[in-house]
Amino acid sequence: MINNKIFVIEPLFSNNKILKHELIKHFNNVDFNYKKISREKIIKKIESAEGIILGLQPFDKEIILKAKKLKILAKFGVGMDNVDIPQCNKNKITIRRATNCNAISVAEMVISSCINVQRNINKNYFNLKNKNWKKFEGGEIYQKKFGIIGLGATGKEVAKRLIPFGCEIFINDIKVDRKFCKKYKLKSISFKNILKKCDIISLHVPLTNKTLNMISSAELKLIKKNCILINTSRGQVINFYKLKKSLKKKKLRLIFDVFTKEPLNKDNIFKNDESIFTPHIGGTTIESKIRIGMKNIKDLKEKFKK
Repeated sequence: MINNKIFVIEPLFSNNKILKHELIKHFNNVDFNYKKISREKIIKKIESAEGIILGLQPFDKEIILKAKKLKILAKFGVGMDNVDIPQCNKNKITIRRATNCNAISVAEMVISSCINVQRNINKNYFNLKNKNWKKFEGGEIYQKKFGIIGLGATGKEVAKRLIPFGCEIFINDIKVDRKFCKKYKLKSISFKNILKKCDIISLHVPLTNKTLNMISSAELKLIKKNCILINTSRGQVINFYKLKKSLKKKKLRLIFDVFTKEPLNKDNIFKNDESIFTPHIGGTTIESKIRIGMKNIKDLKEKFKK
């Protein structure tokens, strides 16, 4: 058994019996958090922690400076926009992300939601639920021009699942995986050309200074009318205010799992019944939570067994 103190901040981990059992099988000093937690409580509890499992909770300079014994941060997920990485480096805190663990979950949600929107399934369902036997005709994703912005783990899983649908797949990334593109016959084009050409656009980028508001007024002008715009990355990569102003003019259909501020309060954007909005669930399936948590445990074990 490993004696180092572990503080599990993420409730999705703590409330999972399989992950909890696996962690306490290897560590005998674990503090589990089971619900939403205040930063004050994190600061208080983190003082004695040597390892943590962190979700979307804030982990800024103030908190890091209180974590004087902390040696490793295992991220329950991939995105690091809630973590002050330079301060972690300065304090010599090892960071380990659960890369590639939820890519399949997000990709399946992208494809299923895309078919839903294209076929007007939700719109027909809500209409029928209101006892109106009126049919809203939809379309296919077959042979549509599909743009993937960000060809990381999730972008690749989306691309692989699009192949059987006969889509013409365009990709854009800072560093293009040529071997992958050749294998799956993907076409690498500029960011602007994806906006201009594609019938469906899916964003799979991390939140950085370069991707913040990467789609705003100028970019929205380039997007085709009736385009399906998908965002399962981070809400801040799209200028939400500018987007809402363009919705009617462009007749955009949206698939958004992330928002600028979460949780999102009641918003008039929900009146768009040709779109799908979900509360940041893309990467959290039963299977992905296990994969992510097991990766966290593996990273903690490797750190403290040295």
